[in-house]
Amino acid sequence: ITGTAGGIGSATARRLLSDGYATVLVDCNEAALQALAEQLNAGPESLQLLAGDLADMTFVESIAPRALERFGAIDVVVNNAAWRDLVTMREISPQSWQRTLDVCLTAPAFLSREVAKHFESRGRGVIVNIGSIMAQQAAGFAPAYVACKGAIESLTYDLAALYGPRG
Repeated sequence: ITGTAGGIGSATARRLLSDGYATVLVDCNEAALQALAEQLNAGPESLQLLAGDLADMTFVESIAPRALERFGAIDVVVNNAAWRDLVTMREISPQSWQRTLDVCLTAPAFLSREVAKHFESRGRGVIVNIGSIMAQQAAGFAPAYVACKGAIESLTYDLAALYGPRG
């Protein structure tokens, strides 16, 4: 689960752990990950913490192999992490735009590709991409985030078309 230290991410972690899943918690905030792990009170046999920046493709590409090494299989990936500046298109910098795309769209796309390799070899797996109502109801701020959330919906359709028929 990416973006695990926040609201949706931590709630998802709680649910998956309660359903018996070994869970990999991914977030850029290592201290928040540690605090969440303590709250979850799960043993090391069911929990792995990976702190890193999803704008760093080396980190993104390391997530699936590290999870496989630790647990031997991946059943579900939840692309939840998000990043945004609350600024209008008039004010957003190219750097902020790019970071938002990297975290909110590029990382989920390539993490999905990495886990799908494993899913295809097993004939099953689940990719969950967290969207936002802002994809349809923009408010005039956070333009890169709004664009990403619309794009993540389209990416999800494309991933389903590509990987769905193979489990």
